[in-house]
Amino acid sequence: MSDLLRLLMKRSDANARAEVSAYIRELPEYRRETANSQAYAETLDYAVWFRRRTIECVSEDQSLVAEDLSFIGSIGQQRARHGFSVHTARRVLTLHANLMLREFYDAAEGQDVQELLHLLSWFGTQGTPGTAAYLQAYMDEEQLRLSLATRVRTLTQLLLTGDATAPDLARSLGVGLHDHYLVVVVRVPSRLFGPTDPAHDDLIASVFKDHLVPLSWQQPDELLALVPHDGSVYLSPLSLSPMTSDGDRLMSLVREIVERMGRPCAVGTAAGPVNALNKTAELARRVAHVAPLETAPRTLSGVADVFVELGAAQLTEVDRWLREIACRLAGGPDLVMTLDAYYRADMNRLAAAAALHIHPRTLDYRLQRVRDLVNVDPGSVRGVRILSTVVARMLAGAWPQAQGPVPPAPAF
Repeated sequence: MSDLLRLLMKRSDANARAEVSAYIRELPEYRRETANSQAYAETLDYAVWFRRRTIECVSEDQSLVAEDLSFIGSIGQQRARHGFSVHTARRVLTLHANLMLREFYDAAEGQDVQELLHLLSWFGTQGTPGTAAYLQAYMDEEQLRLSLATRVRTLTQLLLTGDATAPDLARSLGVGLHDHYLVVVVRVPSRLFGPTDPAHDDLIASVFKDHLVPLSWQQPDELLALVPHDGSVYLSPLSLSPMTSDGDRLMSLVREIVERMGRPCAVGTAAGPVNALNKTAELARRVAHVAPLETAPRTLSGVADVFVELGAAQLTEVDRWLREIACRLAGGPDLVMTLDAYYRADMNRLAAAAALHIHPRTLDYRLQRVRDLVNVDPGSVRGVRILSTVVARMLAGAWPQAQGPVPPAPAF
């Protein structure tokens, strides 16, 4: 055995204690666990064993054997049984590697550089199967211990935060990971569930089984799903709405979710790369807050569909002015529904009338009624800009009391 290895063997107990102290300092779950004297002793014993086993293997120039990997796996299994989170299970591996490397360099001062390189080479090579054994056993135990919905929620959060543990959990769930995702946010306008309502988990488990997409409740009124796609709609941070090629699968997913809600919901989407999903999710969330409420979704809104509404919602003065117009329209019979159909039909009178099941002359009467109420022609450029935004904001539930009094609004 070389002088370097003998020195590391001599320091193994002290280095192991320093490592456990680092875990307690850096990881709250280890702090809680090691408050128990027996758990502390077991953690310390493992840290000592790994150091001594490393030195033995390097000195004999041999790899970790099956018995070693099984023991390492049993530690991962134990961490899962004791309720350690996926983040902590992964974080402790990083801490362990950093501390071991620092110990090698500290002990190598004045020692043979070739022996240090040999030690580093062994550690780098054997670290891969050792880490894999630890994480695989952890994930296997998690699969037995945790519900499907809990694991799906965890995977969704790991993807949103870019956590390196996501691939391991995805494999245990049978889900492939992708370079780009369409983030779909389904907004429920009124609270259906409490924060811990079991109906949350029932919906997640059911939808996941049918579609194999990660999803999670972000708020009691907001469900987020990550749908993989080829990245073709990722043009900029202001991503467009889903392309037709994705439409059938996406619409099936969204309609199933909304049907289970049993009430109108708004759907916002945004596309982005896997390494920026938090920002993409925030954009989809903002879209969902101005997207139309629908019982049977016809649209999957993206920024390109609601950019005017997004801008209007940010300016209080504009929002008040549009709300005043909405209050006037609310006083007329079916005017909002009529304008919605009219603009959906690209202002084709016959198509709009057919969609509303009314005579074209009845449609003309209603459009004239709009002109009289708000002094804007619905078919003019100005009318399209103003009234389509008002209709979109009303359908999104922006002004639930639109028929009530409103404060004076500035003239535009």
